[in-house]
Amino acid sequence: MIHPDDRQTMADAFVVQLSGIETFDKAVPFRLRRGDGTWEWFEGQSTYIANISGHPYRLVGICMSIQEYKDIENTLIEARKKAEESDRLKMAFLANMSHEIRTPLNAIVGFSDVIASTYNELSDEERADFVRLISINSEHLVRLIDDILDLSKIESNTIKFTYSCCSLKSMMKDIEKEQAVKQLPEIEIKALLPDDIYINTDATRLKQVICNFINNARKFTEKGYIHFGFTSHSEKDQLVYLFVEDTGEGIPQECQKEIFDRFYKVNT
Repeated sequence: MIHPDDRQTMADAFVVQLSGIETFDKAVPFRLRRGDGTWEWFEGQSTYIANISGHPYRLVGICMSIQEYKDIENTLIEARKKAEESDRLKMAFLANMSHEIRTPLNAIVGFSDVIASTYNELSDEERADFVRLISINSEHLVRLIDDILDLSKIESNTIKFTYSCCSLKSMMKDIEKEQAVKQLPEIEIKALLPDDIYINTDATRLKQVICNFINNARKFTEKGYIHFGFTSHSEKDQLVYLFVEDTGEGIPQECQKEIFDRFYKVNT
């Protein structure tokens, strides 16, 4: 009935205790198999009763369940591990965010300085191009800050959702137009749309999720396509399937179980 991993420890304790030479005063934790097949933690402790003439060698001891304390201990250990992992991930996140924010900021400051210091030397086309780059990087910076604010709301459980009837076709067309503004020459970014479907959702948040998938696909797709849209298998199941599909490098099978962990990245 004793757990295989605990048998040797118990045997060693009994050998000492039954030797009659020395006593084993320490408590010994061990697991016993319960009637339902599970293991329960116990703690045993015994002491030698001095031999009295005419009486047998005697041990007196107690054995009690310590499962409740083990459960508390395991809960505390898990909580500590989660706290340590959360601290590590937050540090990695802050380091990554510092880099992410610095990139558009450097572009904004750099192109602004160029325009300010060489305004008369620049052609109209060059000025327009620099202004366009400043605008793109400003939008990128705003998105990053919005992401940080959203994360803060999620952390504090104060994020709010506003539900309304939404046309998925209209939403996807809007996303397609926004993506076309920053079209990549080697990649076709296209919405694949069936007949329109209306759903009750927070349109802003749903659009944000889809755009996050598309923007992530843009980072890791060098050529080919990024297709996105929705399908509905039947009216009976009342389920709508949203998808973003790309010809990027993909995620290895062994890493896919990790992708919903916070701040997880397969590689740099």
